[in-house]
Amino acid sequence: MKHFILVQMLGVLTLVIFVVSLQLRRKEAFLLLQTAGTLLYVLQYILSGRATAAVVFSIVAVRGLAFYFYKKKGLKPSVAVLVIFQAVLLASAVLTWQNALSALPLAATAAKTWGTWQDDMKWTRRTSLFGQACMVAYNLTAAMYTGALTEVCNLASTSVAIYRYDIRRQN
Repeated sequence: MKHFILVQMLGVLTLVIFVVSLQLRRKEAFLLLQTAGTLLYVLQYILSGRATAAVVFSIVAVRGLAFYFYKKKGLKPSVAVLVIFQAVLLASAVLTWQNALSALPLAATAAKTWGTWQDDMKWTRRTSLFGQACMVAYNLTAAMYTGALTEVCNLASTSVAIYRYDIRRQN
């Protein structure tokens, strides 16, 4: 891969953005940082020749901005908006399908779309765990080692956030 070093460098920046975003309490700030990190992922997937992930994560970036603007206005996206994003994700994955591994970014983004749609950050964090696990495997197959490391760090960061905001607060 001729862009290997650039992909890894972008991965380090993505790692920092995602880890910071997962520790935020406010959903608006979380959505903006997640969108920035997602755009860096799109660039990495393009440079790595991973069409399905690049397209699916482009849709995720649009979703992040759309959900941000809904949240900023104090609104929740309707079920129709959720269904539209899920349908577009599925259609884009089918149209850009490369192999069975293409199911991993689709599963990750579908779960995280549902979780991000939720008002309660508890569900956003929990669905993130599933998506992050899928993306560890996918990034390893794409030789995006810093991307895999990012997702491992995201798993750890999300786990800490779940403890801080969901478990410890219950006690």
